[in-house]
Amino acid sequence: MMRTLARLGRMSPEEIRVRAGQALAKRFGRPPAFRPRRYDGPAPVFFELPAGPPAGLIEQAENICRHRFDLLGYQGLDYGAEIDWHFDPVHNKRAPRIPWYRIPFLDFDQVGDHKIIWELNRHQHLVTLAEAWHFTREERFAAELQAQWRAWRRENPYPTGINWASTLEVAFRALSWLWVRALVGDGEFRQEVLAGLAEHAWFIERFLSTYFSPNTHLLGEGVALFSIGVLCPEIAAAGRWRERGWQIVLRQAETQVRADGMHFEQSVYYHVYALDFFEHARKLAELNGVAVPAAFAGVVEKMRAALASISQAGPPPQFGDDDGGHVLLSGRGGEQARGRAGESIALRDSGIYAMSSPGAQLFIDAGPQGALSGGHGHADALSIQLAMEGRAVLIDPGTYCYVCPERDRFRGTAAHNTLQVDGRDQAQPAGPFAWTAMPTTTVDLWRSAEGFDLFAGHHDGYAPVMHQRWVFGRKGNFWLVRDVVTGPGHHRLDLHWHFRDERDITIKPPDGHNWTRTIERFDWSPVYGRLERAYVLRFSTEGALPAEFAVLLVVGEAGTFTQLGPAQYRYEEPGGSAHEFDFGKGFTYRGGANIEVAP
Repeated sequence: MMRTLARLGRMSPEEIRVRAGQALAKRFGRPPAFRPRRYDGPAPVFFELPAGPPAGLIEQAENICRHRFDLLGYQGLDYGAEIDWHFDPVHNKRAPRIPWYRIPFLDFDQVGDHKIIWELNRHQHLVTLAEAWHFTREERFAAELQAQWRAWRRENPYPTGINWASTLEVAFRALSWLWVRALVGDGEFRQEVLAGLAEHAWFIERFLSTYFSPNTHLLGEGVALFSIGVLCPEIAAAGRWRERGWQIVLRQAETQVRADGMHFEQSVYYHVYALDFFEHARKLAELNGVAVPAAFAGVVEKMRAALASISQAGPPPQFGDDDGGHVLLSGRGGEQARGRAGESIALRDSGIYAMSSPGAQLFIDAGPQGALSGGHGHADALSIQLAMEGRAVLIDPGTYCYVCPERDRFRGTAAHNTLQVDGRDQAQPAGPFAWTAMPTTTVDLWRSAEGFDLFAGHHDGYAPVMHQRWVFGRKGNFWLVRDVVTGPGHHRLDLHWHFRDERDITIKPPDGHNWTRTIERFDWSPVYGRLERAYVLRFSTEGALPAEFAVLLVVGEAGTFTQLGPAQYRYEEPGGSAHEFDFGKGFTYRGGANIEVAP
C-alpha cells in the first residue's frame, strides 16, 4: 500500500487521469459496432510492391498453408491442423482464455514464452500468403489466408486472451492487416478486415503506452494509428487517428533519438526497430500528401547515418537486447546503407566508440545502460565487440529469451567482453525488463588519427572499486586493451572474451603473467530463441588492489608481448617491428610513429 501511494505521489495529474481512464476502459470499455461511412475523396496510396515475388516467398507460403512457421529463431514450428493462437509450442504451454488484463504474460510457468505466442499473432505470415496470392493468383493461398484470419477472429473475441494484452502487439497485427487488405482486392473479406482494423484502432487509441512503455511500444502504436487513419478513410474516426498517430510519431522522434542519431534504449537492434517505424510512417505520409517536417526527416536521416557508421565491417554490434522481430516494412526496401570504410566513429551521446580500419571495426560500449529503467540494455559497461569482413568475431552472446531462466545470464556482465569484480553484475536486475543501481560510465579520452585510435574510460558499477579500460588501436594491425582496477580491499577479478572460432582472432596476454586462463562453452544467440556454439576465454586473479592486465588482439599469428613494468608494455611482431606503450601519467606510444597524449 505504501509503495502504491509513493508511486501515485510521483505521478502528474495528467498521468493519473490517463491511467485511471485506462483502468476503467479495461473493465467496462467495449469497441463500438462498426458502420463504414461513405467516402468519396481520393483513394489512399499504399506502398509499392516489387515487380515479382521475393526469393523464397512461395516456399514460405506453402509451409504456412501446412501450418508450419518460422518464428524468431525457431524454425518449422508445427501448429497442427487447427492453429491454437494462444499456444507456445516450444515450451508446450498455453495462455489462459480470460480477459487480457488478468493474464500474467510475464509468468513463464503459467504462459510459457509470450514472445513466441505474440510473434505468430502479429500475422506477418498472413502478408506472405497475401503476397503469394497477389503474384500467383492461386486461390489456395487466398483461401488459407481467409480461413486463418477468420479463425483468429473467432478464437480471440475482445477482450479474451493474451493477444490483446499488449497494445504494441495489437499495433503490429493491424499493420499486417493493412497489407492484407491492400493485397486482396475488393470483396466481402476486405470489408471484414476493415471492421477488424476499426476494432484494433479503437483499442490502440484507448490503451496507448503513454506512461507504461513510452519507447518503441508507444512509437509502434502511433505508427499503426496513423497508418489506419491514412489508409482507412471509410472509418468515421480515421481523421482523428491519423492526426493523433502522426503527432505521436513526430513527438517520439524528438524524445527517443539521441543527438548522435542512436535510439535511447541503448540497444542496436531496437535502434533498427525504431528506424523502421519512423521510415514506415514517413514513407506513408509522403505517399499521401501529409507534410513531413524537416526536423523529423532530419532525425530519420541521422538515425540511418549512425547505423551506417557502425556497419562498416558488416553486422553492427549487438549491444543490448535483440528480440528477433521486425517491422513489416523491414526487408521490403533497399539494403541498409554502409558507412565509409575505415572511418572511426565517436557516437558520444550513446557512448558507442568504433575503431575502424578497412574491413574491421572494434566497438566499445561507454554509454548509459539505457533509458528509463534500462529494460533493453545489458550490464556491459566498457565491453568490446569486433566485426571483421562481414563476420562477428568478438561477440556479445545475445539475448536468447525474455522470460526464461536464462534471461539474466545472457544480459549479465559475465556474458560480455569486459571485466567483472567478485562475480557481481555491474547493475542489479529488477525483473526481466528493469535494472537498479545502474553504473555511470565516463569517457576520459578519445583520440582518432590517421594511423591509430585511443580510448580511455571508467565506470562505477562496482563502487567503491573502479574499473578503467584503455584501448589502443593500430589501424590495420592490432588492438591493445588494458584494464586497471583500483579501490580498497581484496577482490576476485575476471576478464571475459567471447568468440565463435579461435581461428578468427588471437587474444594474447603478456608473456609470464600470473592470471589463470580458462576456456569454456558459452553459447551465442544470434537471434531470439536460437543458440549456436561459442566460447569464452577467461583470465582471472584474486588479491589486493590496485591491479592491471592487458591483452593484444591480433588477426593471425602474434609475436612477443611483454609487460616491462607497471603501465608499460612492449610488443614485437613476428616480422620484427617493435611497439612500446607507456600508460603512465599520460600515454606514450613508440613504433612506426611516436605518439604522446598528455593526461
